[in-house]
Amino acid sequence: MTHAWNLGKELITYAAAAELGLEKPLLRAHRDGRLERVARGVYVPRIATTHGSPGQQRAADYLRLVLAAARRLHSPVFTSWSAVALLGLPIVGRWPQDIYVLSRTAHGKRRRGLVSVARRSDVPVTTTCGLELTDVEFTLIQLARHAPLVSALVAANAACLTRQGAGGLTTPARLWVEHERLLPYRSHRRVQAVLERVRDNAESPLETVSDLTIDELGFAAPRHQVRFDVTTGSAYLDFYWEEAGIGGEADGDTKYLHSGSDAGATVLEEKHREDELRSQLRGLVRWSWRDAWLRTPLEGKLVRAGVPRPRLPRQLR
Repeated sequence: MTHAWNLGKELITYAAAAELGLEKPLLRAHRDGRLERVARGVYVPRIATTHGSPGQQRAADYLRLVLAAARRLHSPVFTSWSAVALLGLPIVGRWPQDIYVLSRTAHGKRRRGLVSVARRSDVPVTTTCGLELTDVEFTLIQLARHAPLVSALVAANAACLTRQGAGGLTTPARLWVEHERLLPYRSHRRVQAVLERVRDNAESPLETVSDLTIDELGFAAPRHQVRFDVTTGSAYLDFYWEEAGIGGEADGDTKYLHSGSDAGATVLEEKHREDELRSQLRGLVRWSWRDAWLRTPLEGKLVRAGVPRPRLPRQLR
């Protein structure tokens, strides 16, 4: 939310410049490259668009589009991709170029750069940074209708993530309730494919992508965040195939939790503790973003480790 507020402060509108008699300096700054146009009549200093990783930059660019739309549309209620951006939820993949708002009627429509989502029932609305958006459950249902499976699932898992006893923005159960409340609606099977995979303990987008890749490749479904006792505390495995006795780590670093830690969870760097965990397993597989995204490297690692593979591969991404 704070990020959206900060990005909003960077925006400069032609209308505001004209009120101050500064439209000519504004246009000159745009021509000489000091300002970049975000949308018609809305600009941002070019230096403000060059921070963070490529993924963070793409997310910030789309959020600026949403904030620019908020300045030119009349009382918009953002939903789907646009509300997800305002909530600061992550995705994997490309952000759209369209802005998504709730229609004022029971009919949706699409025109260049703007998608109006049909309002066929009461839709709870919330506010952030002075902007209105649909509540998180409706927002994620709409995202699952409009986005690829991987993008929608990453956002939903992030919204449902429970950390150290603190609840997330929503729960898988609440998403199912909203889905059933809205039925029947177009693309509900796409939404159901997301809801069937949502969990509240996926600690990173990489874990979500790994789940999809494991499913795609036909491997058995693992358990998640499984606790093991070690000498100085507890170790939690991202993935665990219990019958095979094989553990998996999606970030390359086994997560160790100190018993009695004030914070409840402290990540330790000592790699020697992995030896103690390995002694309780038949195998431990570690993989990276590249392995999970390209599929074949992760497939090779899981096959070599002996992870059960009861199904044929299928395409999900």
